[in-house]
Amino acid sequence: MSTLHIHVDESGDFDFSRKGSRYYIFTAAWTYHPQALAHALSGLRFELNKNGADLSRFHASTDQQSHRNRVVNVLTSHHSWWFASILIEKRKVNPTIRDPATFYPKFLNSILLFIFKGNVRPDTSKIVLYTDRVPQDAKKKIVSKSIKDLCARQVPNIPCHVMHHASESNAWLQVADYCSWAVCRKWENDDLRTYLKLSPRLLALERDALRMGETTYY
Repeated sequence: MSTLHIHVDESGDFDFSRKGSRYYIFTAAWTYHPQALAHALSGLRFELNKNGADLSRFHASTDQQSHRNRVVNVLTSHHSWWFASILIEKRKVNPTIRDPATFYPKFLNSILLFIFKGNVRPDTSKIVLYTDRVPQDAKKKIVSKSIKDLCARQVPNIPCHVMHHASESNAWLQVADYCSWAVCRKWENDDLRTYLKLSPRLLALERDALRMGETTYY
C-alpha cells in the first residue's frame, strides 16, 4: 500500500487593491516517493552551507540566482513527482468571498480536487497533506477544516492527515515554493525562465479560476 504526499504553497497577497499582487496562486506538488528528492535537496543545502551560504532552507524569491539554478537542476533530475497550480485574478474576486473562511474552501480546494479526481492511485492507503506553518490559529483551523472536509467527500475511504510544518523542516514544501514562484513569475512578470525548466513536472497548465468573470472590483 502507498502513501500520497501532497504539499501546498501559496503566492500573492491578500491586498485586494491595485497596490497588491495581481494574482493569488495555489500550487500543489505531490509524490508517492518523497525521500529521494528530499535527500538530494538536503545534500545540496549542506554543500552550499559548507561553502559559506548559510541556508536554513531554499526559498525561491530570496535565493541567489546561482543557488536557484542548482535547486532547479535537482528538481528536474527527479521524475516521480508532479505539480499543478490554480490562478485567482484578485480584481475579479467578489468582496463577499475575500474572507479566508470563504476564500480558502473555494479556491484551495479546487487544486486539491484536481489531484483527487485523477491522480490518486488505486493502491493508495493514506494521504498526507502538508502546508507551511500557518501563523494565525484562526486561519490554521480554516485551512485544516477545508481540506479535511474535501477529503471526506472525495476520498472517503482513504485516511487523510493535514500537517502544518515549518518549511525549513520539510524539503517538499520548498519544492512547492519553487513551483509556485515559477508560476507567479510567469503571470506577474512575464518571466518564463524557471517555469519552462520545471514544465516537464507540470501535469496540467494552470487554470484561471475566474477566467469567465467579466466584473472587476478595482
